[in-house]
Amino acid sequence: MMELTHTRFLVDNYKECFLFYRDILGFDVTWGDENSSYVDFKFRGATLGIFDRKQMVEAIGEEYSTNIEKADKTALIFK
Repeated sequence: MMELTHTRFLVDNYKECFLFYRDILGFDVTWGDENSSYVDFKFRGATLGIFDRKQMVEAIGEEYSTNIEKADKTALIFK
C-alpha cells in the first residue's frame, strides 16, 4: 500500500525559503539547514520538504532550465 509521506517544493531560492518557513512561519526543522539545499519541516503533523530545484533536476537526470514556466515546482513523495 502506498502512503503519501510529504510534499516537496522545488525552489530556486532555497536559503530564502528555508528562512521564511523556519523564522516567519515557525516550522520545526527535522532535517537539513539553511546551507544543505534540502530541508524537512514538521508542522502540526505534516511534513514539508524544500529542495533546491537545480539539484532535484540533476538528481533525476534532466537538464536544468531557468525557464520557470516549464519547470516542476512541487513533488509528492510516496513510500
